[in-house]
Amino acid sequence: MREYPKAIKRLICEYATQAYEAELNQALRELEQHFQHWQHGAISPFDLSDHIHTFHSQTARELWSRYNARMDDAMVARAIVIGLLPAASIPAELREALAPLLEFYKQEHEAAT
Repeated sequence: MREYPKAIKRLICEYATQAYEAELNQALRELEQHFQHWQHGAISPFDLSDHIHTFHSQTARELWSRYNARMDDAMVARAIVIGLLPAASIPAELREALAPLLEFYKQEHEAAT
């Protein structure tokens, strides 16, 4: 993570936590759909178990690694660009401090879509 003024570091930490929570919630909603399919008999308990295992061994671990890699500024910028954090809710001084990263993730996101 780049060097930022103390106030910006505090904001980055706050919004990185929000981004992690939003992305984890999104992944859990996907897992919840598998539970609903199981409850309605659309998938077997074995299929549900496979989905739970995949969530635990891949998705949750990937998210944990991503958000604990000490790249909070990059994770906040990424979350803004992919819509996990609404840009309008981000203070202008934070958006300004993250401008190079926002541009990087914007270009990466546009190339992927």
